[in-house]
This record gives sequence, structure tokens and C-alpha cells, in this order.
Amino acid sequence: MLDLTEEIVLLAVKDDGGIAHTAGTLDFTLCIVGACLVDLNGRGRIDMDLDAIHVLSSDLTGRPYLDAVLKRLDGAEEMPVNDQLLDLSAMSGELVSLTINSLVSRGILSREERRLLWVLKTRRYPVIDGREQTEAKLRIVNLLLSEDLPSPHDSVLIGLAHAGGLLQGFLSSSEVARLEERLMKIGNLDLIARAVEHAIADEHERIAQALLTPTY
Repeated sequence: MLDLTEEIVLLAVKDDGGIAHTAGTLDFTLCIVGACLVDLNGRGRIDMDLDAIHVLSSDLTGRPYLDAVLKRLDGAEEMPVNDQLLDLSAMSGELVSLTINSLVSRGILSREERRLLWVLKTRRYPVIDGREQTEAKLRIVNLLLSEDLPSPHDSVLIGLAHAGGLLQGFLSSSEVARLEERLMKIGNLDLIARAVEHAIADEHERIAQALLTPTY
């Protein structure tokens, strides 16, 4: 099964192999960091409270993008969660590159010139560990248009993608607005993903204040 970080990156890959505009935002960089932290938490490597992110184990996971974040956190001075997320966001380019390498090695994407092409054209992933998994965008759309309950993984995926504006990469703004009630119902954010949402909001507020505050 793909982890959250891999699926967040895949949300930015368009059908034609191009990259969605949503991948060029601060929101996306914070979502990538948040997804890595959720995956590390699920593997028992970190924990987080309202004040800081704590390393529980420095044992590597074997996933280079997760291990890069774990190494950065291990031994570093603890800081407020928002500051930690922004500090880690400087790694986003490296994390995306390492995640794409993983997706290529797992036979999900292939590189062709400047595009990332799906290996399978039927919007599904290869069978991994004996399990077949529907592609993330299809799962999200199916859940939004039905009354089905999402798995815990999909609930966080939807919540994080919604908070980071990633849904607009494959849904129109009017569709996202129309589905807002459903998104709020099934996009359950855990503590880490909620912190990402707050960090995104805080950064937007900071940018707005800097833009509108007179300098004279």
C-alpha cells in the first residue's frame, strides 16, 4: 500500500504527465511535510503535542523521504510546531524528488523527457504486497460523490489535500465549494495534519499583513 506522502505527490501529477499548478504553492510544500510527519507517526518514529514534535525512535524506515525528515528532526532543538513545519518546508524539493524516485522504482510512474507518466493507464496502482489499491484521485472523487465512509488513511488524505488546496488540481473551484459540507464531514484531520492547516493559515495571514501594512 502506498503511504500518504506518495499519494500527496501523485495528486499533483496530471493525466498528461504534467504537474498541476497546485504543486507550486507554499501550501503544497507544507502538505508534503505534513504527510511525511503523519507517515512517521504511523510508524512510531515521532509523536507530537501542541508544543513540539518529539522523536521517539531514530530507526530508519527504508523510505528515503521519511528518513530525510527523521534525520533532520533527530537531535535538533525542539521548537514550536508552526516553526518546525516551516523549517522542514525548506526540504520540500528534496522530499518531492525522493518520493518521485520511490514511485518510479515501485512501477507507478515513469520519466519521459520532462513528464511523469503513469505506468498503468487505468487509474490504479500495481498490486503491492498482494493488495490492489485504487488511485488516490478516483478514491477521493468516489468518496465525495457517495455516502461511503473513508478509511482513516483516506480521511487524512482528503483533509490534508483540502487544507492545502490540492483538490483544485483535479476539481474545479466551484466543485470544491459545492462539496464543502461533504469535505468537512469526511476530511478528518489528525493532530499533525491539523497543525499543517494552521501553519498554512498563519502563513497566508503573515503574507497578507506584509502586503497591506504601510511601509511609510
